[in-house]
Amino acid sequence: MNLFKLSFRNVIGRPLSSILSVILLATGLSTAIVLELTDYQLTKNIESTGKDVKLVIGAKGSRIDLILSSVFQIGNPTGNINYGFYKLLKQNKTIKKMIPISMGDSYKRVRIVGTHKGYIHLYNGEIESGHIFSKPLEATVGYNVAKKLNLTIGGEFVGGHGMEDEVLHHHDNFKYKVVGVLKKNGTVLDNLILTPIETVWIMHAGHSEDSEYSIGHSEKRHHQEENHIHNNHEHNHKKSHDLHDHDNNSVDEILETINPKDKEVTAILFPNLKGGAKVSILNNANKQPGIMAVDPAPEIALLKSKLSPFVSIVVGIAYLITIIAMFSVFIGLLNSLSARKYEIALMRVMGASRLKVLSSILFEGVLLSLLGFVLSLILSHIGMEIVASWMEYEYQYEFSGWLFLTSEFNYLLIALSIGFISALYPAIRAYRTDIANTLSKG
Repeated sequence: MNLFKLSFRNVIGRPLSSILSVILLATGLSTAIVLELTDYQLTKNIESTGKDVKLVIGAKGSRIDLILSSVFQIGNPTGNINYGFYKLLKQNKTIKKMIPISMGDSYKRVRIVGTHKGYIHLYNGEIESGHIFSKPLEATVGYNVAKKLNLTIGGEFVGGHGMEDEVLHHHDNFKYKVVGVLKKNGTVLDNLILTPIETVWIMHAGHSEDSEYSIGHSEKRHHQEENHIHNNHEHNHKKSHDLHDHDNNSVDEILETINPKDKEVTAILFPNLKGGAKVSILNNANKQPGIMAVDPAPEIALLKSKLSPFVSIVVGIAYLITIIAMFSVFIGLLNSLSARKYEIALMRVMGASRLKVLSSILFEGVLLSLLGFVLSLILSHIGMEIVASWMEYEYQYEFSGWLFLTSEFNYLLIALSIGFISALYPAIRAYRTDIANTLSKG
């Protein structure tokens, strides 16, 4: 009987002990592999999404919430700021590019983001069919959104006020029209509905509270606008609720009668902003009432540092389970050896060398660890695929369980080492078996 058959027969000869050892080892290794798969994909998504955004301006509040909501589309924004501040910044010739975004609405748990075309270009988005939105109430949808919600060119839908599950009411008086679908590119674009920023203002016409900002407006002009709005507000409010089939003229009329104080954005993104311009804008924005400017890089680093203890605890638990598995293999082989002393002595009498006996025990440990590793691969990748849909919804990025990392082979080495070390002492004891003494007792 060759070495493999002999070791395999011994492994299946004690099924309960072998299964327990394999499951424990697979549990520990699969936990570590899932963590590595998650960390790799999340880090890759964060780096690819945030690498070109050098500064974010938004409403005062939590700095990390502003970054997560505006750059990564995770969580809730800190509030809104007046669009007049964006127009004021446009006069700064040192700013080459900036992108306003406005959030607060959703459709079937998918975020609707009001913005400019530059937001799509920021993430290298490309059109698969149709075209990028060009006027209010048009929508360009991400690849995953179109597939998941069955949105096609020419299709219409009604959004609701609120982020994802927190929809407060639906904007039944206005319908979005799908004019384009983006190609899949693995960024936040895949999971968003994009529309002109003017659409957001139209959707909330007649509903918004007066903003505390009046940047870019003189007091005289401000009073003139208020008088104008007072005369037209009720008419606009009624129109925005009664019109269902809007033409360009009605949309333009609504936009004209919206108080500039009600034209707000959630955040302003600054791609590739460098040097003195970045410092100047950051300092000036932070001096404005209710406004703050945040550099994403240190906030992301801080977030990672806060998550590190949690990740370390989970990794520690995974290694603890793996160590327990090692002892399980060790005890299983040791108990098996005690029950097989007579069998081992007979093997020696029949011509088996000490080396073959030693090798057979070591191979049993290696075989158990190999089975544990194979099971850990199956469990980790299936488990990752199962939670991928939840993670995609939570983080607005694509996750997959069918991604295989070269670093996973390190766990094969760990598994084989555990099997070898666990079997080493039992193998040495088998090697030293006294044939005459064992047979005389048998």
